[in-house]
Amino acid sequence: MSGSRVAFLGDAMAGVVQAVEEVRTLIGQPPVVVGGLAVLCRLSTTHRATVDLDVVDRLCGTAPHLEVLRAVAGAKAVEPAGVLLPTPYGQVKVDVLEVRQVELDQPSDDPGDRLHAAAHAWANDTATEIAIEVIRSTGDRVEVTTLVAEPGPIIAMKLQAVMNRPAKKQGTDLLDILRLALDDTARAVALAQLATCDASTAADIALHVDLWLVRRRDQAIQRIHGAGGRDLTIDDIDLVAELLLDACERP
Repeated sequence: MSGSRVAFLGDAMAGVVQAVEEVRTLIGQPPVVVGGLAVLCRLSTTHRATVDLDVVDRLCGTAPHLEVLRAVAGAKAVEPAGVLLPTPYGQVKVDVLEVRQVELDQPSDDPGDRLHAAAHAWANDTATEIAIEVIRSTGDRVEVTTLVAEPGPIIAMKLQAVMNRPAKKQGTDLLDILRLALDDTARAVALAQLATCDASTAADIALHVDLWLVRRRDQAIQRIHGAGGRDLTIDDIDLVAELLLDACERP
């Protein structure tokens, strides 16, 4: 499914794709899609559905994306940085991940905070255009063209996100990382991007890989199995850890 155009079958994701179009119209530009939808767009095969939409805001526009979306009639704020956005297919939760330039100019002492800012800025600045289509059971089509995060930045974002998530979400994040790193299409792209990203970002990525896929590998496989990745093994985690650490190593 990776490429400049992807298509999904069924009704489950119609609302999410329509929400992308709604956000595009409201903010006056294609949003940068991250999270589950970005993962699905970058994999060669679908491994899960997603019902939420995640977008990045570098806060370069006339108004923050979140402020614009929450001002829509019928929208409901969801804390800390989300909104239930009305669409013709029902309400869709949209989370807005903001990155302030000061977070990049004056990096935090905490590697997790640093990676959050750096990974989301990287995702925003390197996102590429993809046409996303859903073919519903009725035969109707929902389609939008927008910017989608690349595999390397997605892995970086997912590694950082694991720390502050409940167990189920941790499993989803870790599963997404392994699927991307093992995917026949996404793997080479992701590793090349990790190998050429900023050295400080690569170092923080390596710290998170070591934490979750090396030191906490037994916990990680339990979380992954709980999220539906029962085909994956400890050996898969070890392989992905090796691939990612090698890609992040600098002379």
